[in-house]
Amino acid sequence: MRKIIEIYKYFSKRRFSTLAGTLVYFLLMSLAPFILWLTLFFGEVQFEKIFSLQIFNGIAPFLTDLKNSAQGAAGGVSVIFLATTLYSSTNFFYHIRRSGEIVYGSNRAKGGIKLRVIALGLIVATLLLTACLTAVVVFGENILKIFMPSVLSETIIYTLITAAALAVCLVINMFMCPFKIKVSEVLSGSILTTVLWIVLTLGFSIYLNFASPEKLYGKIASIIIFLLWCYLMMNSLIIGAIYNSAFKTEREHKVIL
Repeated sequence: MRKIIEIYKYFSKRRFSTLAGTLVYFLLMSLAPFILWLTLFFGEVQFEKIFSLQIFNGIAPFLTDLKNSAQGAAGGVSVIFLATTLYSSTNFFYHIRRSGEIVYGSNRAKGGIKLRVIALGLIVATLLLTACLTAVVVFGENILKIFMPSVLSETIIYTLITAAALAVCLVINMFMCPFKIKVSEVLSGSILTTVLWIVLTLGFSIYLNFASPEKLYGKIASIIIFLLWCYLMMNSLIIGAIYNSAFKTEREHKVIL
């Protein structure tokens, strides 16, 4: 707990929340192209089935609208349009790595083209993961509800989503680090991020049950809610990366001594 408090103080002092805000911007820029390519590869993917779970009630409307728009754009697109959207979809992973270089204090020479290629590979992997996870949740939930109570089936689904979130954290943290690093070396920060994601998403869901942002923001309320949720998630990701960075520095210091 003491180390986590120190990490938070370091996070606040270095104003890494600004970095998290930047990642939210590039996530939003990458999300629509990503859903477009998801539609082109797999057709109508019912990923909103995952976000229809109670914990995700706040962000489901925006993602559903975004999916409908992407599906409408998927018909009759030009080659230039596809190329530009594919490039745009890599922005988030590209800037994730750039953020990692800042967190780890790396002075390594930039390799923009190489990073873009790796980011493209991660996009393809994410497309496959999203489609597979959606299929498992949709079919698994229907099957589980036949053989067991709904509470138990939802518990299993939430466990599956948590495991997928941890796996995503591990991959992102390994990609963020500008140095060679083992899975065991980023596991602690990934678990921390996953726990923060769960706690903050639960808290956010509870908050929305009492708040009425649509009264203040009207039709753009779903966008505001989604951006706020993403901002919390990106802050959690940066905090986990800082934890991994601190752990790496502490380990290397011990080796030197």
